[in-house]
Amino acid sequence: MLTIIYDKDGKTATSQDPTLISRLLSAPNMPFWVDLESPTPDEFQILQDPFHFHRLAIEEAQTPTHIAKVDEYESYVFLTLDEISLNLDISTPETRNLDANDRVKSREMSVFLGPNYLVTIHIEPVEVIKHLRNSCDRNHRVLEHGADYLLYNLMDTLVDGYFPMMEALDDALDDLEDRIIGKSTPEILQTILTMKRVLNLLRRHVGPAREVLQALTMREFPCVQEKSLPYFRSVSDHLYRIYESLDNYRDIMSTMLDAYLSQVSNNMNRVMQKLSVVATVFLPITFITSLFGMNFAKQPWINTNFWYWALGMVALAIATYIWFRKHKWV
Repeated sequence: MLTIIYDKDGKTATSQDPTLISRLLSAPNMPFWVDLESPTPDEFQILQDPFHFHRLAIEEAQTPTHIAKVDEYESYVFLTLDEISLNLDISTPETRNLDANDRVKSREMSVFLGPNYLVTIHIEPVEVIKHLRNSCDRNHRVLEHGADYLLYNLMDTLVDGYFPMMEALDDALDDLEDRIIGKSTPEILQTILTMKRVLNLLRRHVGPAREVLQALTMREFPCVQEKSLPYFRSVSDHLYRIYESLDNYRDIMSTMLDAYLSQVSNNMNRVMQKLSVVATVFLPITFITSLFGMNFAKQPWINTNFWYWALGMVALAIATYIWFRKHKWV
């Protein structure tokens, strides 16, 4: 679906008429935004005429790669960005068994930034596009600041969407830590490994996006105004902190894995300690019964009362246990 957003007589106007684009391009002082959601082949044609974008950039816009990047052309910049959603729900068996690829979903956007226009292409509905559309509807001055300011709003909303995910990750790690300390189960190991893969996937998305923002702030692009650079630097700083937090979370997950393995090892040692105590308590009794049961042709004390031997064995076991307790072995 083609949507053209532009300023008309001090108000935000929208249109779906592709012939309007040529008139807007001929007015360099009138910034506008073209959004293509699930575009048809005919709608893709506007990338060739009237925009005359490079064939390679058009091909990349038609075939999403899920890798954020930025390419500079003669009079415009081509970018690819990802909107990420994260699902950490483990309340049901179905959500508990989701793998990392099902928990991290990405929706790619292709963006063309020109002197007075912003073109966005996306196959699936994207929340940041809706947010930017609402901002333009509420305040027409958003368009007046220029196409690069529209791109800033888009990327700022995109990066702001990471912060709720970071809070969810923080809560999930706290909960996982409590579960490891409480009672280690095989399900916890599966959760730890899944969380590590989730963090790796997030880093694969955040890392290239950080490089895109660094390029926009460090390199000189004709379509990015000097006054807009502080805005992009602010977004870049936010994304840098998010990337650092993901690195810290990954280190924490490695520590949690070591803690889980140590907890399992400690539990096994406690079990073996109890079994060793039981075996050692019965060792003197086993020795007596095996000695008298296999080494004498005629059993001594064969007419002795049964309760004498029973009470003697119990007393020996109790004495052995008391001796262990005295030495703090149990």
